[in-house]
Amino acid sequence: MTAARPDPRDARAPRSSRDARGTGGRLARASATLGAVAGLALLMGAGSPPRPNGPGPESKDDGRDQTHIARQSVAEAREHAARAQTGAGQQQARTRASRDASRLPRMHSPTVQVREEQADQAPVGWSASLDAPEFNDRRRRFPPTRIPEPYVHAVRVGERFVFDVFIAGNPAGMAEAGVTEYIPDPRGDYPQGSGRYRIEGRAVTSGVVSLLSSMEDRINTTIDEHTGAVVSSTNTLVRSGLGTSKYKRRVVETDFEGRGHIRIVDTRDDKSATLTRDVPRDTFDAMSAMAWVRSLDLDEGEQISSHVLDGRTLMRVDVVGRGKAKLDPMPSVATGLGVTNDDVYLLEGTLSRVDRHGVVREDKRKYTFRAYVTRGERRLLLSIETDMWIGVLRLVLNRYDPPAAG
Repeated sequence: MTAARPDPRDARAPRSSRDARGTGGRLARASATLGAVAGLALLMGAGSPPRPNGPGPESKDDGRDQTHIARQSVAEAREHAARAQTGAGQQQARTRASRDASRLPRMHSPTVQVREEQADQAPVGWSASLDAPEFNDRRRRFPPTRIPEPYVHAVRVGERFVFDVFIAGNPAGMAEAGVTEYIPDPRGDYPQGSGRYRIEGRAVTSGVVSLLSSMEDRINTTIDEHTGAVVSSTNTLVRSGLGTSKYKRRVVETDFEGRGHIRIVDTRDDKSATLTRDVPRDTFDAMSAMAWVRSLDLDEGEQISSHVLDGRTLMRVDVVGRGKAKLDPMPSVATGLGVTNDDVYLLEGTLSRVDRHGVVREDKRKYTFRAYVTRGERRLLLSIETDMWIGVLRLVLNRYDPPAAG
């Protein structure tokens, strides 16, 4: 007996069901956005192609099976698509969460350490946080210093001092300093603009010292008319004779960009170097420092400090009042101006080199000076004694030009 051959269409039906399931699963995994119509069209394409003159299957049962399989495949495709869409949403949410999570910033400056201590409970909220911050900043900075008081009341156009210079009691040269002019600001008066005063100084060697080395030092300084803060300074030094192996001419141009930042152009003969650095607010140069010291009216024991820039060297100047003092001998020009020993007051000071953190360098030499001044409106600078050069340097007033009238 010959076994009945199965109908080829019956064999295709189960395979079509498997193909439909596989195709639907792949379709759901490939794209979660396909709709039911597109899934049904692809599913019908996976079965047997229709006959040219009519529908493919003739059996009702076979037709029901095909319809049931198609509906089941479409439902499974929708279920897989929904699951895929839900999974994609969860993945996007996780991605957004990972992107929105807090991250440590990249630190380009020294880290800040937390200091564990009981905060002050007097203020509350932001006030408490600002009053007692929880961070200990390890970076070193200049210690807070008192900003010098304005001294422009002692700066008067036309006033000029001329000194005789002595080294170890021997004549060594001449030094002079004076306020040469007032420069108005083209922008107008304060607060639109601010004028400047020009202070000029000059020192030359003579006598025995000039036989060994000849030197001429010129300083041109401009200061603000309201605060006395230095705007610019130019120091020109010309040397000849012994000790001139390094350079014969040196020009140091200093621009005070703001009140705590400077730009220096140092030219030695034909070689030039530019550097910038941060300095304490209202740092003086040599001429403005002299004008500031002259304006001080300190009682006995009263002390004040500031900073001065000597070329490229930053120094701290400490001045203390010593009360009345006797100047012997009294300069003849002072006697002619009616000055007596009861009008003379002594100021003592120390010049110390400091590092970039404002700490005094103990490995460097400290210089001292003594200034004899008069109180009152004139504030005459009668004599200065210092050990800043070889031996004891002494300046004695030789000539005084009063301020210009008006």
